Amino acid sequence: MASRDDFEICVICALPLEANAVHALFEDVKEENALGKASGDTNAYSTGKIGSHNVVLVYMPGMGKVPAAAVSENLKKSFKNIKLALLVGICGGVPGKGTEGIMLGDVIVGKNIVHYDFGREYENGFIQKDGPEDTPGRQPPGIRSFIRKLESRKEALEKKLSEYLDSMLKPWGSEKIDSLKDILFPPDYWHVHQPPATCTGGRCKNLTDLCESALKGSCEELGCDMSESVRPSDLIRRPTPNIYFGSVASGDKVMRSATLRDKISEREAVIAFDMEAVGVWDYLPCILIKGVCDYSDSHKNKSWQEYAAVAAAAFTKAVLEEWTPSQPDAPPKAAESSGGPVFNNHNSKIGYQGRDMSFTGNNTFTF
Repeated sequence: MASRDDFEICVICALPLEANAVHALFEDVKEENALGKASGDTNAYSTGKIGSHNVVLVYMPGMGKVPAAAVSENLKKSFKNIKLALLVGICGGVPGKGTEGIMLGDVIVGKNIVHYDFGREYENGFIQKDGPEDTPGRQPPGIRSFIRKLESRKEALEKKLSEYLDSMLKPWGSEKIDSLKDILFPPDYWHVHQPPATCTGGRCKNLTDLCESALKGSCEELGCDMSESVRPSDLIRRPTPNIYFGSVASGDKVMRSATLRDKISEREAVIAFDMEAVGVWDYLPCILIKGVCDYSDSHKNKSWQEYAAVAAAAFTKAVLEEWTPSQPDAPPKAAESSGGPVFNNHNSKIGYQGRDMSFTGNNTFTF
């Protein structure tokens, strides 16, 4: 039976739907308390195998960088040999134009993290802190090299992603999958009451005075015009999700502004937004794997979350097939000889010598 020291890979998930998608990959699932955990470790775990790898699944108590940092620190108390930490789940994407670039259901691999909401708030606006001591560090060389390997295998990995995703989605049925529509509105098309829909009190005329139902309502409830979408109306999803490698903006805010999204994306060259990566990044050798569930705009909703979580889990399986586990150094082999024993001390063999060796003259051997 494996011990905690045999686990080199962990998967960290913030939401139950993310963890459920990863747990569905597990084979040889261990009993919840079979391996135990170290004193003072408050994390919750599941353990099992994905392919040939022992994997520990870490459940976060909530979203955000603080819970992410806490579970990362606790993890190291119980699982001391983690070589690869995968932060798996959902994220908001920075869309491309038309049918080009990132779309819903695609998978993001985070190579670098930008802590975009860490800074100072002035009268004239927010200034991000970006000094060397204020930004997440680089991952270890082994992780950076592994990401390069994944990039070089992108086409093959997309084929595996499609294969594993199709298998995981079989229980859904075609009706559930076909109900997913990829709707992308222009940045200046706001998620507010649209004529003839109206809100009480005559609000929703500008972005600084939105009514409560506009903040929480769906596009259908607010009367958003689907013809304004920059995606074809009959587009459901790509037959095969694409994989994108790049920098990810991470912070405690839920990004729901297309204008701010594009501003940060242009300034920092990020391709997605997440809420946990910055909490894990400096604690563990980490790779971010996130499925795109929305476009980080005011029309953000949960309809794609489950699909995106399953896509991220499917890609996780493909990634682990590329990972080479460390092997313990083999003990040095004892020297071999075809000769016989030449020295004996109280009938104990202490040395070997070639059979043709002889000694002449006066020789004294002291033991």
